[in-house]
Amino acid sequence: MGSNNREKSALVVSKRGFTLVELLVSIAIIGTLVSILLPAVQQAREASRRLVCSNNLRQLGVALHNYHSANQRFPPGRGDPTPGVFSTHAFLLPYLEQGSVRQGIDFTKAPTTFSVAGGVVHDGAANFLAATTRLAVLQCPTDAFAAGVPGSEFGPTNYVANAGSGLSLWGSLTDADGVFFKGSRIGLRDVVDGSTYTVAMSERLNGPGTDESGGLEADVQRLMLEIPGGNDTTPEACAASSSGNTYRDRGAKWILGNYGNTLYNHYYAPNVATWDCMNLQQQKALMAARSLHPDVVATLLCDGGVRLTSNAIEQTIWQAVATRQSGEVVQDW
Repeated sequence: MGSNNREKSALVVSKRGFTLVELLVSIAIIGTLVSILLPAVQQAREASRRLVCSNNLRQLGVALHNYHSANQRFPPGRGDPTPGVFSTHAFLLPYLEQGSVRQGIDFTKAPTTFSVAGGVVHDGAANFLAATTRLAVLQCPTDAFAAGVPGSEFGPTNYVANAGSGLSLWGSLTDADGVFFKGSRIGLRDVVDGSTYTVAMSERLNGPGTDESGGLEADVQRLMLEIPGGNDTTPEACAASSSGNTYRDRGAKWILGNYGNTLYNHYYAPNVATWDCMNLQQQKALMAARSLHPDVVATLLCDGGVRLTSNAIEQTIWQAVATRQSGEVVQDW
């Protein structure tokens, strides 16, 4: 009996919980492990999102080349004449396995409802269903507004076509020096600088729309300044408008060919901390490619290749790869 009692007493003594010090040490260790692992998890997630974004651009590159094979040229950046001002994206639909969306478009009508000088209104009702279709291939998952600009019912795009350097007539979409502009009919034969050294498309962040939660940094990345009418977007004019109108719906309509939605230029380096600027007609602009990928933007070349372009790229090189036949020699970028 005595022996059994001693054994039970020993067993009781050996049963003990964590002391407060041990608990705090355990919590500290777990916290340290989380702080070490969390950045790695975030980096892995961003790498995955960046891969999806690059793959989207590759699909657009394949579509561009298939369109080129069928038509011996790339689609226009902005359809012409008015009201058929459709985007490059709209013309690519059959080559993006979006034939059903393409069948819902009437290219003789306006892509969306808009007005022009003189108060003439072009009705886009016939194309409303197509215009409000959201296409995953046009959405970069790193952008919080990739699925749609807040407050807009239209289908958005994070991928924009290159109109050129922005140095020609302050980024005018009329006879620009890039590959996609108003009524453009550019083929690979016209890309004299070389398809490997000429940018076709890049990515850009969508506007905040009705969401006003962003700070100044987010505003610079997502908002654009608007100057009146068809005025030239000179740096002086854009600076004078810094307290004026802002355009919050950038990228909201993949179907519409203009700077506000589907076109950009290389006047500024990628992700520059300067406001983009365009005129009210959205046919002249000083712009930048933009993304939330750390330190880079994904870029599609005219040969169909995709590369990550550093924010630190020299501006002269960035502008050189925007033009199709300016004769610049670009060894490596």
